[in-house]
Amino acid sequence: MPAFTVNRGYPYPVPTDPTDVAGDIQDLAEAIDADLQALQASVGSRPMARVRGITPVTLEGATADFANLPLELVDFNVGGAIAPLTGSNVQILLPGMWLAVATFIYSTPGGSNVASIGMDIVDATNVGIGRVNTHLPPAVPETQRNMDVSGMTLVVPGALDTLRLQAEVRRFAGATTSMTFRDRTLTLLRMTES
Repeated sequence: MPAFTVNRGYPYPVPTDPTDVAGDIQDLAEAIDADLQALQASVGSRPMARVRGITPVTLEGATADFANLPLELVDFNVGGAIAPLTGSNVQILLPGMWLAVATFIYSTPGGSNVASIGMDIVDATNVGIGRVNTHLPPAVPETQRNMDVSGMTLVVPGALDTLRLQAEVRRFAGATTSMTFRDRTLTLLRMTES
């Protein structure tokens, strides 16, 4: 009669068992397979979501110019991670530590006085959890460039549960120069449950 391991209950032969190498290996393999299937079923999917915006946003204002970038489409929402979209804010429904990764496409500026182009991931208290800036707009042969930014945030439902994307353009003094932000995404991945 076989014995069983203490932690996982896998069978193994004891010295007094009749020799049955093939049967013992099969019993062990089937026990491991059943154990792994049970473990996989117990883990489930990690809550995550990706939203995106496709409407171009053009900033044409002052020396320092900021604008929220609307997020209009949900690509996926696994495990009920987010609420339905409302304008620029994404409401995260589950508590825990979340990784946020944003991407955006920006165009060639409408003039030469753009000093920097950037985007922030901003939480419900207007604190940036991630920021990226560049001083190199696309050159004239290029029409656009991609950038990305990431950050971590602790989500407390009902208090610190929303994120948004904010575009930023800084200009040298002089005539206003338009700057257009195109497609953007925000991907959210729950890292912990508390």
